[in-house]
Amino acid sequence: MNHQDALQEMAVERYLLGELSGAALDRFEEHLFECPQCVMDLKAGTTFIDAARNELKVPTRVVAAIKAERAPKWTSWFSSPRFLAPALAACLVVVIVESFVLLPRMQREIARAETPAVLNNLVLANAGARGDSVPSIVAPEHGAFLLSIDIPARSDFGSYLCSLYSPSGALVWQTSVSSQQVSDALLIHVPTDRTKEGLNIFRIQGLPAIDSSDGKLEDLARYRFQLKISK
Repeated sequence: MNHQDALQEMAVERYLLGELSGAALDRFEEHLFECPQCVMDLKAGTTFIDAARNELKVPTRVVAAIKAERAPKWTSWFSSPRFLAPALAACLVVVIVESFVLLPRMQREIARAETPAVLNNLVLANAGARGDSVPSIVAPEHGAFLLSIDIPARSDFGSYLCSLYSPSGALVWQTSVSSQQVSDALLIHVPTDRTKEGLNIFRIQGLPAIDSSDGKLEDLARYRFQLKISK
């Protein structure tokens, strides 16, 4: 038996359900010695059955029968093939998604995070405000860029709120900045996956100290900039 045969015959599911016997059982067990994928699927199915026993309180004798080499006599609706076959198939789908979609994506993200990258920097200091010319920046898809901002610090503000709005006017994200952080130019790392191409607006608001006002946010500045995402 090869792996394709095992998939077509649903050997893993039938093995877990105790439906394999005789020559078919021997062929599948020999195949397990040379197929790590089927071993992984078998472990996932066994884990699912164990979890089902713990969560739904399936009698131990029923679970033991499911794992037996011979077909069991089903004693409850939960342990019937009509229920377990779709459930095991769903469990295997999860394993496949994790193995071929999520894990490769995580590996790409880790590799990208560990790789040094040169980030384009856009300075927002009286730029793109009111009638000024609008600056622009190009950033890579699934990459990032830097915003350099001079926040107009005031002694009566306890903290500041920075907000980014998309070209449609929707709020993309917000971040809070302490009064100590605004002593120098502020650098904000902006992932392109969380921004939209086009005319973005960066808004700065100050939050007065509690003992000096009613705590309402006060607008300090709005900067406009054009973002182009290269693919």
